[in-house]
Amino acid sequence: MKRKNNFLKIVAVSTMLSTAFWGCKKDIFDLVDHNGIDSRIWDDAGAVGQFLDKGYDLMMPQWPTPGAIHNTSDELNSANTTFLYGTLTDNSVTDIGTGNSVTTNRYFDIRRCNMGIDGLNSGLLPDDVKNPLKGQFFMLRAMTYFKIYGGVPLVLHGQDVTDDELNVPRSKSSECIDQIVKDLDSAAMLLPKSWVAADKGRLTKSAALAFKGRVLLNWASPQFNVNNAFPERWEKAYAAYKAAYDTCVSHGIALYSSYANIFVVEDNSEVLIVRKHDAISVSPGRGTNTEYITRPRSETTSAAGGGSNQPTLNLVRAYLMNNGLPITYPSSGYNDTLFWVNRDPRFAASISYNGDLWALSGKPTRKQWNYIGVVEEGSGLTATGFYCKRICNPTITALQTQYNSNSGGGSGMDWVEMRFAEVVMGLAECANETGRMTEAKDMVRLIRKRAGIAVGSFDYGLSIATDIPTMRDLIMNEYQIEFAMEGKRYWDLRRTRRLHLLTGTVRQGLRWTPKTPYLAGTGTDVTKIYLDKPDANGIRPRDTANLNNMSVYTKMFTIALQSLDATTPINIPQTYYFYPLPNFFKNSSYLIEQTQGWAGGSFDPLK
Repeated sequence: MKRKNNFLKIVAVSTMLSTAFWGCKKDIFDLVDHNGIDSRIWDDAGAVGQFLDKGYDLMMPQWPTPGAIHNTSDELNSANTTFLYGTLTDNSVTDIGTGNSVTTNRYFDIRRCNMGIDGLNSGLLPDDVKNPLKGQFFMLRAMTYFKIYGGVPLVLHGQDVTDDELNVPRSKSSECIDQIVKDLDSAAMLLPKSWVAADKGRLTKSAALAFKGRVLLNWASPQFNVNNAFPERWEKAYAAYKAAYDTCVSHGIALYSSYANIFVVEDNSEVLIVRKHDAISVSPGRGTNTEYITRPRSETTSAAGGGSNQPTLNLVRAYLMNNGLPITYPSSGYNDTLFWVNRDPRFAASISYNGDLWALSGKPTRKQWNYIGVVEEGSGLTATGFYCKRICNPTITALQTQYNSNSGGGSGMDWVEMRFAEVVMGLAECANETGRMTEAKDMVRLIRKRAGIAVGSFDYGLSIATDIPTMRDLIMNEYQIEFAMEGKRYWDLRRTRRLHLLTGTVRQGLRWTPKTPYLAGTGTDVTKIYLDKPDANGIRPRDTANLNNMSVYTKMFTIALQSLDATTPINIPQTYYFYPLPNFFKNSSYLIEQTQGWAGGSFDPLK
């Protein structure tokens, strides 16, 4: 029997739930398949695989971009100031696309998934071949609908060019959530436990269940569940995370032993959802420049490179002590001058400060110096006083970190979009919100044990949480530490309605200035000690200084607070929990409503 090739007209709605609520442009729905896909593709597993692989390339999340709106919070110096200072317009958030092409419109992503699902359903491949392919399309569709949040038009099947039902209104947020969950349930039924080595990076059953937990956690959280009007949502989120946790454990997924190497060691036991990269120095390559822009300038290959991921003092202060207590707790043992001493081991794995031992480029005794005037960093010195260590591989050279889109290269470090720690923490949060305090603490205890925190006299610091509110704050701080500089802070603050609480605050850093007779540089005044000037043996005065000794430290440096928002404090209005539709989509159909809280808005995102 000859099957019809409809040149599928499929809506590729980009995103659902928590950030933006977008409508659908009529001419997007009318897109013609200029590639003329032959229906026989669905009978050939190799051809479908290539079509699917391109979908991974287009839809899998990327490394977070420093300074992007969705990576702006109190965590980093790099920020989207339009968002941070409250001056967004209707067209500031355009994640759904800026045009009508595969690279400028997320509608094409959903279109690809719908083509894959419909095509496989009509094809002749046996179920054992068809089902894993279809499961991947289901999950990619769910991830794409969820990526930028809000009620959007739901189109789930291929549409013929002659169809009249192309003018589709926005669906309710609840309807979108239901569909995403349904897609993830379908994916979990069809996807395998794992893949052979050559297919590492493909989506799995555990990944689908874990992502379902993420979706339902967002739906239960205060952004959508204001004043906990729907407590049953927390029970559903708890059940989803419990199922994900149990499945992950049964599939051998576990917290990786070394927190510092989660990104350095690829395909480790903790990875659930990942975008694969490589360092092949041929075009086009699949490398990444993330480590290059993160390292200090002294460990890059350009006078203009490095230092894009600069942690703030706000983040530094969030880290616990090595006994699990926050620095504000009376018995914590925190010293505000020697702030790095006896901290949570994740601090040393994540934050580089003035005088920190950071063995980049295979230099085991290398120290990072961040004082004003330090020669190696020149004009590229960090503005916060800190550098990010989390996503840097100390064993590779500066040259190896640089990626060129024409020639390839780069560190090849994979972007881990979801790891098992998120499942553990999600289960902890849901357990707490549903009154399961013991289970919540059990989960956080796993995270802190892996981090290397000592049990001490306070049960890894957990004994200070005595009720749901105090445990909730402890869990939120744990998210901030565990996922520091992984692009998660903005999303956690958004879903918990804590973003606007930053209003009126400022991000801070530290500034170290050499104190006379110490000076930066390599001068010739014999009455001064030049920290950067090597002696006959190549040893600089700073190299042998014991900065863990308070008297030595304070003799060499003056330390001052630095405001990163000196002229404008943070201002994040509550209207930012639901962004407006950009003009590109808002004006495309009379059926598309603008979001409440913005000019002309009537669409209620809470329904």
